[in-house]
Amino acid sequence: MNSIFRRSIASITYLFVIFISTSSTLQAADELTQDELVAMIIGCERLEHDYAIYRDRGDAEAFANIFTEDGEWARSNGRIIKGREVISEYVNSLDRSEPEAHMQLTGTVQIKPVDATTANGISYAIVLEAPITEAGLPATNNAFQVGSESRSVYKLTDDGWKIAKREYTTLFVDPE
Repeated sequence: MNSIFRRSIASITYLFVIFISTSSTLQAADELTQDELVAMIIGCERLEHDYAIYRDRGDAEAFANIFTEDGEWARSNGRIIKGREVISEYVNSLDRSEPEAHMQLTGTVQIKPVDATTANGISYAIVLEAPITEAGLPATNNAFQVGSESRSVYKLTDDGWKIAKREYTTLFVDPE
């Protein structure tokens, strides 16, 4: 009986240690009210959709404004573009010499609260790009351009939710 009791105590202690070590993030998220949690998720998901729309339209100012003032945008080539102003300059510098249809289709989005002012997220996207001919739209496209994953850190600012850090990884590319 004594060895069974000791094993039970050891098992309970082990489970307690595991619970304590993994619950700090969960506890922070659990301290949010339902309204705060819903507002966080909607705010962060809206950023994901705004990201796609503003990028598609080439609206550099609106695109940069979804980031915090010192936000970081890590490109798949390893380049990190830091700061709202630099992000805007980068988007403005993209080659637009030929008219192009550009569409980012944002699919799966997962937002995980860290605390009341921070969340982490993962999102997937498929990007379509094709030149616009003299005939105009619709553009002809034989395949998607890129399939990607983005991992983001979102921060609640005085202006609402913003992307503080975003890491973009290309998972699939059109072979041509």
